Amino acid sequence: MHEKEIRVLRFMQGYSDDLVKDIAAEDFCSQPCTGMNHPAWIIGHLAYASDAHSAEVGGTRELEHYAERYGIGSEVSGDASLYGSKDVLVGAWHTANARYIAALESATAEQLGKPTRGPLGEPFPTVGDFLSFSLTGHVSLHLGQLSAWRRAMGMPRLF
Repeated sequence: MHEKEIRVLRFMQGYSDDLVKDIAAEDFCSQPCTGMNHPAWIIGHLAYASDAHSAEVGGTRELEHYAERYGIGSEVSGDASLYGSKDVLVGAWHTANARYIAALESATAEQLGKPTRGPLGEPFPTVGDFLSFSLTGHVSLHLGQLSAWRRAMGMPRLF
């Protein structure tokens, strides 16, 4: 189940690697516009989300400690000391995605058919519906922010 969405996630992870590979580590927390999500927050948030969302289908949580810094409602700061390094964050996202994909590949119809908890239950009534969005739309939304960040920093677009 979710083979197409997993394919999209893998593609988007590769795209994110392309988006960040030429960003200097010292720029990873730069905010060219007040309040703009910077690469450290975006990649940390995506890692946190993959970790959290995998738990919906039995995945093991390893990044719960990311909640305050990268979770919903977290405040983005230009203070680099508050964030992990570029390499740590990119590695965390890769690892979280691998765990997420493994959990999805072993997910049961019963797990995917459960009602979605919280405010996203209205647009995504089942866990399977929500995870389809998580694997595709959520990642795309934040990588769009990363692409915009690159342009604001004077970096070239990739697409």
